[in-house]
Amino acid sequence: MKKKRLLLLSLVVTMGILLVGGGITAQAKTANKTVTFAQLTNKNTNRLAAIRQAAREQILKQTKAKSSKVAAVYKVKLPKHMTKKATLTANGLRMNLLANSFKVKQITIPYAQLQGKILNRYLPKANRTTHVKTNKMVALTFDDGPDPTLTPKLLKTLKKYKVHATFFEVGQSVSRYPKISRAVLAGGNELGNHSWNHPDFNTIGTARTVSQITRTNRAIFQATGTLPQYVRPPYGNITAAEGRAIEQPIIRWSVDSRDWSYLNTTKDINEVMKDTHGGDIVLMHDIHAQSVAAVPTIIKRLKAKGYKLVTVSQLLNYQALPGLQYFGAGDYRTAGK
Repeated sequence: MKKKRLLLLSLVVTMGILLVGGGITAQAKTANKTVTFAQLTNKNTNRLAAIRQAAREQILKQTKAKSSKVAAVYKVKLPKHMTKKATLTANGLRMNLLANSFKVKQITIPYAQLQGKILNRYLPKANRTTHVKTNKMVALTFDDGPDPTLTPKLLKTLKKYKVHATFFEVGQSVSRYPKISRAVLAGGNELGNHSWNHPDFNTIGTARTVSQITRTNRAIFQATGTLPQYVRPPYGNITAAEGRAIEQPIIRWSVDSRDWSYLNTTKDINEVMKDTHGGDIVLMHDIHAQSVAAVPTIIKRLKAKGYKLVTVSQLLNYQALPGLQYFGAGDYRTAGK
């Protein structure tokens, strides 16, 4: 009887040790770790700007801010020095903030929002970027919407053929048709900033360019509850100073359909098919009936060639950074150059 009691006691003690040890191990894996931004970014200033971009989104979400606060979030002082520190936690990157109008002292940016922005080794495996073959990937993009009739028609086409695209929308149109902007995202597509009313940034100066972008970001946030990640400058024109000031990745293109000049469905199809190869970003417009009518044939012909139609984020493997402009997969340079 005594032997049985001793054996039982021994088993209980052993299980207790294992449980405690397991708890210690689990806790160790999720223990907070202090790191510098130099470590997180490998001293890359574009990556640090991407962290600031993610931080602004998180401040708005964490405070459940209204769209009227979008302009204010760009005035919050965020880290610009590599020696500053943050904390890796189980839920994301925790950052302390200086005094600000949101009255927020601390934010935690989910790791999912930092994919491609900080080095892989600081991310959970589920959020790390991996090598992507882009030789059979093409990103269709559409500018100048939303249009109350043509954009919904285009969304139906994309849904029918089970593909996604990226829409660069004009702020004043987003304000008029917010439901359509929401429908763009609801369909699994991306939505980017294409200025407020389509001026040439090269002619209006940095301050007015930033105002154009901020005003449109506010309209998109009001319509969808999210800030757009990307900016496409009208006519593709942007200066280096504007690129630095905007602090969002700039998306250009490698295939220009010039659909606005032809207004001819057959010619639109031929121009896109003639010039498009793997890794390309194709520029079209969802405000011209002829362009929207060309999309079903373009999709079918590209698919027949083995291409997968993806969003800009997918094509760029979620690694686009502020201060840089992207023309296609692996084709980028400093904004304004």
